[in-house]
Amino acid sequence: KLRTNAYRVEIDLGRNLLRVLEAGRVVMRETVAAGTGGTPTPTGLFYTTILVQYSDPGGAYGPYAFGLSAFSEVLFSFGGGNGQVAIHGTNAPWALGQDVSHGCVRMRNPAIRRMAGFLPLGTPVRITA
Repeated sequence: KLRTNAYRVEIDLGRNLLRVLEAGRVVMRETVAAGTGGTPTPTGLFYTTILVQYSDPGGAYGPYAFGLSAFSEVLFSFGGGNGQVAIHGTNAPWALGQDVSHGCVRMRNPAIRRMAGFLPLGTPVRITA
């Protein structure tokens, strides 16, 4: 089915900032952690492909992860997967605002929970340097 989607996600890697917009209005603003120089977060226009709920919400990926259509440019496999990039929670909130990940975008667990409650799959995600 074809549907309209009022939501957009913008991630500014230079400012470690994620914004969710609904019909052009900012509804969420979060400090995030992104990829390091050796394992950078890819830039470009992507979209959410899958929402995963983890059985251990206190684990490294937090309670949820939105898989993106983005893939790492340097890691062709990671954790048994194919190097797909995601937006997910974290068990290390003190690292937010820094470039410490393997390419994924980490955010506070309450924020990813909130996003999981309203953000539809297929939402465009623009990642800029």
